[in-house]
Amino acid sequence: MLKDEKYILVDSEESLAGLLQDLELYDMAAMDTEADSMHHYISKLCLIQITIGEHHYIVDPLCGLDISPLFKARAMQTLIFHGADYDLRLLWQTFGFSPKKIFDTMLASKFLGEEHLGLADLVRKYFGDELKKENQRADWSLRPLPLEMCEYAIHDTFYLHELCAILAEKLQNAGRLQWLMEQCDALIEHSREQGHMKKDPWRIPGSNAFPPQGLNILKYLWEWREKEAEALDRPPYKVMPAELMLSIVRHVMRDFPELKLERLPKLPRNFRESRLDSFMDMLKEAIATPENEWPTRLPRSAPPAVVPHSELLAALKLWRDEKAVELNLDNSLVANKNQLVWLAVPGDTPWETRYENAHLLGWQKKVWNQILQEHLDKAERIGG
Repeated sequence: MLKDEKYILVDSEESLAGLLQDLELYDMAAMDTEADSMHHYISKLCLIQITIGEHHYIVDPLCGLDISPLFKARAMQTLIFHGADYDLRLLWQTFGFSPKKIFDTMLASKFLGEEHLGLADLVRKYFGDELKKENQRADWSLRPLPLEMCEYAIHDTFYLHELCAILAEKLQNAGRLQWLMEQCDALIEHSREQGHMKKDPWRIPGSNAFPPQGLNILKYLWEWREKEAEALDRPPYKVMPAELMLSIVRHVMRDFPELKLERLPKLPRNFRESRLDSFMDMLKEAIATPENEWPTRLPRSAPPAVVPHSELLAALKLWRDEKAVELNLDNSLVANKNQLVWLAVPGDTPWETRYENAHLLGWQKKVWNQILQEHLDKAERIGG
């Protein structure tokens, strides 16, 4: 039974050596990671779970051990994940590591048209077992790691090898295994892309409705929240959620330039004494800022890279959805919104060029060739 399984905690040179030796005996390992983004200002990778052969390892990246040799090991070049996107980005950002190949059991389930994609759902369906859920929101930076958290952690990789084998066979029989491999390769590439730092991170969703006066108050409020979050080592949203920030700005504008505490929306319970004084001083400073220093509204969004033919876009979306139903696939796998836009460019652009501009994978191109076999004449009449 799963509850009786043992794990090996890798937090010493000896245990790391044992893991490295084990990894050289196999071609593939199952992996999961845990981070602490819900508990700290700067999130970090706190745990790496690896199942290989009969062994379940929990690697502690916070123990001071140099675990970099891990990423050169044989089995680490081909990994099984369930929902690999976040894990791959975390591994790349932390260690500059990405595997050569992956098998994502969540993506595999999508390609098989599974109704429920969660690991717990799949384990229940294929193995009749129930995965523990009580530590999903735990603080994985806690040390020493509580026993129950370690036992929870190994459950995320315990079934992945067997699940991979089951889903791979089903995909092979359905002629879709190569589809998954292409999608997984694209996921690896995507994980290596560096996100662009937002120029004005204080411009949160909903903020551009404010006039410059409100934008100035929001900027002060956002910067104050960041300093508080860093000092407390907490995620900023736990200091003050975005919805409350927007509400505070609206209330301050209503009485501007006066500032009345009793007229503000309800503040978090820990806004007392020095924190409350600091908060009110910040708002007073924002109100006192000269008008010529207020931020301006952003201009309307830049025109899109391509403007689709509206009728062709609607037709392609309809045909995509029909094909997705026929294949029992999520329609976004056949083409997402951005890809549809590039497919629907007006004029006589060749379809192969549209495919390339939409960054369609090989399997997607084949599906769209099938769609166009039936609808090409109509597509050309609409978009011509």
